Formats: sequence, structure tokens, C-alpha cells
Amino acid sequence: MREAVIIRPFDGSLADAEGLLEVERATFDESPYAAAEVRAMLARGTQRAWLAVGQDQVIGFVAAFGTHGLAGPYWEIDLLAVHPDWTGRGVATHLIRAAAAGGVRSAPRARAVVATNNPGSARAFMRTGFRRGALCELFIFRRGNHTLRPWTAVGVAVREVASPGELAPLLAEEVAPVELAGGNSGGSPGDPTFLLAERKGQPAGYAELIQVQTLLYRGVWIESLAASSPPVSAALVHGAVNWAVRVGLDEVGMLVPERALSLRQTFQAAGFESLGAFDWMVAGLPLPDSPADR
Repeated sequence: MREAVIIRPFDGSLADAEGLLEVERATFDESPYAAAEVRAMLARGTQRAWLAVGQDQVIGFVAAFGTHGLAGPYWEIDLLAVHPDWTGRGVATHLIRAAAAGGVRSAPRARAVVATNNPGSARAFMRTGFRRGALCELFIFRRGNHTLRPWTAVGVAVREVASPGELAPLLAEEVAPVELAGGNSGGSPGDPTFLLAERKGQPAGYAELIQVQTLLYRGVWIESLAASSPPVSAALVHGAVNWAVRVGLDEVGMLVPERALSLRQTFQAAGFESLGAFDWMVAGLPLPDSPADR
């Protein structure tokens, strides 16, 4: 960085929360929260934030949290933003490194989701040692903005299970597994909730749900979904929305691999909105040393 910029953890103050929100408004402009709410959210400790400070003001931030699902633990670098006046100066790469270092004790791997129309962010992640994973399409269902469309899956019932042990027959047979998105927990921080689909009393599919509250929204991600047929997929998608409504969440989000055409069609048919193409960015922790971001 050519100018003096300090990267440090969020200090818990209202001033830090206000500075973070000023950057968010200049970049995403999607956060529904006031500064006091952001401070309270970060104080709970389920997610952490690091700030970039230059010329005595917050000029960038990154937020991250841990998850632990069927695929094992991940450190999720959830939100990265640099004020437009400070882009192109290496701020993003230093923020990514700070967030990744903060997750070394939580998970052996880190990941992030980057829109394909944001090449600057992708380059920043790749300079620090991340690589591109699966290309996906992001589908979102927001209560109040979208209407869940009718569906038919004769003989399919969906219920919540107490533990992933009930999924053993499906996991062993690997019924059409599809990796989707990560997030914070549905129960304990980072832990998923599982929905089981049964057809004629037999296991036919499952969905792994993870509740999140980020700096932008409160909702649930489908971390993984497996189904023996499109009607079972539809039942699980609707089951995820109904579960979110029941626990008082406003949004359901799913990252669907580009290759999963049938599942993408299921989300579209259910009334989800596509927000476009995104890349998974993945890396082992700790990140490798690299002179490229110094």
C-alpha cells in the first residue's frame, strides 16, 4: 500500500460501526442495519470484522465467520469492501489476509463467493492464495419481494431431523449431491439444520440449512442438497422456505453449480430470483506467504 493504511480488528465502538457502514453505503448499499445494530451483531462473536483505516477514517472492511457442516469446517470470508476512493492500492489483499489469519484456529480451509462481474475482487483473493472453485448461479428468495409458487410432489414428505445420522442411507449412496452455499448456524454457531425428504416412507433426499445473520441480511443458506428426482428437489426447496418462515428469517439463498441444470430450473420454478453468476474462491489455511500483496 503506497499510503499509510492500518489493518486492525473491529474495536467494538460505535465509531467503528459507523465507519464500516459508511464504506458499505459507498459500495454495496444494502445493509438494513443502524450502527448500533452492527456493533451489537459483531459483539456477539459469531462473526468478526477487520477494518482498513487511512487518513484517520475507515476506508475498507472485511467480515468472516466459521461454519461446520457435512463437508467439514470452513472459515467464510463473507463480505469484503473498499471505498471507491481507495481501490487499486492493495487494501483488499491486506484485508483478506487479516481475515484469513483470524480463521486459522477455526478451520483448515477458507472460502468466499465473488461475482463474475467483479474481477477486481477475484484478483485480490487470488493474489493472497485463493483459487477459483465451482462456477455457480445465485438464487434468492426474499419474503415480501417474492411469492412461493405452487408445486406438486405426490407422496413426498419433508421433515426436520434431529441429527445427520438419519441421513446415513443417503450419504452412503451419494444421492445426486450438489454443493451450495455456506453461512452461520441454524442451531449452535456454524452448525446446520437438516431436512429429510421421504417418499413412500423411504429416504429420498435431504437439504442442509445454515442460518446466517450477516452485515447485509438475516436468512438461511442451503449448504448442500441431494435428491433422487426433481420432484424431491422441489419438495426440499419449498421445505427450506417454510423452515425459514417458521424461525422468522426473511431470506433463503442458494448457490447452484452451473452444471446442475435441473436444480436451477427447480429454483426458478419455485419463484426464486437469479442474481447472476458467482465463483467460489477457496484456499487452505494458513494462506501462503506471497510478495504479490506486499
